[in-house]
Order: sequence, then C-alpha cells, then structure tokens
Amino acid sequence: MRDNLVIITGITASGKSELCDSLIEKYGNVDIINCDSKQVYREIPIITAQPPRQEKFYKLYGYVSARENYSVGLWLEDLKREVNSALENSRTPIITGGSGLYISSLTKGLSSIPQISQEVRQNVSELRKSLSKEEFHKLVLSKDSKIQGKIFMNDLHRLSRALEVITETGKSIFVWQENRQPPLFNNFKIYTILPKREDVYQKINSRFIKMVENGAIDEVEKLLSMNLAPHLPAMKAHGVPEIIKYLKGELNLDEAIQIAQTNTRHYAKRQYTWFKNQFPNAEVIDCANELTGIEMF
Repeated sequence: MRDNLVIITGITASGKSELCDSLIEKYGNVDIINCDSKQVYREIPIITAQPPRQEKFYKLYGYVSARENYSVGLWLEDLKREVNSALENSRTPIITGGSGLYISSLTKGLSSIPQISQEVRQNVSELRKSLSKEEFHKLVLSKDSKIQGKIFMNDLHRLSRALEVITETGKSIFVWQENRQPPLFNNFKIYTILPKREDVYQKINSRFIKMVENGAIDEVEKLLSMNLAPHLPAMKAHGVPEIIKYLKGELNLDEAIQIAQTNTRHYAKRQYTWFKNQFPNAEVIDCANELTGIEMF
C-alpha cells in the first residue's frame, strides 16, 4: 500500500467537512471517504450533517438504507474498495469522520467480538437507565474486573458495551480486543482536530438549530413513517431521539432542541478524551485551517 493514505478525524463539529472542501479546492485529485457511522444513511443527510452529494469527490455518504443494521465490518469492506479505486486512478484517498470504532478498526484492526443479541442490548439499556452512574459502574466492575482503571464511571457508553460483551460471551471485552484482525492498511498519516471546547460547543448549538430550520424534522418524520425498529443505528443519530419525542408530543420543540444540543455536547466531551488517548502518533491540531497549508500528498 502506498504511503499517501490520509486520515482526518476529530470531535464532532470540529471542521472536518470544511477542511475537506478546502482540500478538494486546493488539490482536486482527492477522494473524500466517509468514516462516520451515521453519515452512511440515505434518509438523514441533514441531521447527520452530510456534505452535499458530489459523487466525483465524496464516497460512502448516504448510500445505506436506514432499514439496515450497517456494521463496521461492512464498512471496512466498502472502504477497501473505495481506497483501492482511488489509488488505481492516481487519486489520494482522504478518510474522514469522527466515529471512534470505525477509525480504531481501520488503524488497529477489527475486533472479533461476536454479534450482541437484541435481548442483551435491551437488558443492558434498561439497567443503565434504572441505576445511578455509581451503581452501574459497580455492577459492570463486578461482572468484568478487567475494566478496573480502564473504563470509568462517567463513560456510560463503554461501560454498556463492556457489560453487553461479558453477558453475551462470558469473556471481557479486553480479551476480545487482544485478538484483532490485522488492519487493512499499514501506511497512513493521521490528523486529529481538537479545537477549543467553547468553540465546538457553540458550533454544536448553532448547527442543530440550522438543521431544524433546513428540514431535520421532516427527515425524522419519514423515519417514523418507515416503522423502523428503535435499535437500528439510524434511529440513534444525534438529534433523532429528541425529535421523535417532539413529534410524539412528549417534548415541545425548544425542549427537544436544548436536550439534543446538550447530549451532543456531552458526546463531544467524551470524544476529546477518547481521541487524546487512542492515537498517540496522530498530529493533533486545534483548528482545521492549520491543515490546509500542510503538504500531505
């Protein structure tokens, strides 16, 4: 594999899309390949902040039905095809997005964890809702002692995942992660965009309002009309659960917007910690504009 595989990642609303637009304008011979787990879904381009569809430059955006339980394994297969196509046509593949599992699987290899049953997922979800953070952390620790010092009380997403895996398989998630498949590509340069938190939080707030103004509610109405199972990934995209509650009369619009903004800010906060710890060899910058002058090709 050639050395010019570029990964641009970072927290939500950090400016990844704007940067890619600048790189297209500057270099031209690039393919922007998506590694955001929600931007693959066709029916929700607005609420997932997908770039405008330009097939010439943008790959793996909005091409999967919301009815599908799309997975990181399927994405890796699609990614390999797009990267090879770019290189065969003398174009530089730029892989961009903020989904930690996708990026980790790309750079470190895919974990061999078996599929988790819907029953186990539902049981873990109910436990997380019914227990305090302290109680939930204590429960997971009692089931899987290997999380000690590795997954902390506030990281409810990773705690839930650890409990799902130990419940489904009888083995710690860390045991499974030690037995990864080799990564698809070995040669890449990775950039992580981590702007000032206040700037990101402000952008998250204003961006969600713009999404609502531009038709995000219509998108969610269409999802509801499809009678999709609530566990499907598209139904969990940021803002979708809150707008569903609004459409069902459980929240007014202002409440839905505020809760969605808050939840997305909390997600961004977790991403800060995750990206700083996961990619020690990445070049970390605090502004996407800093990359436009770097000769990546």
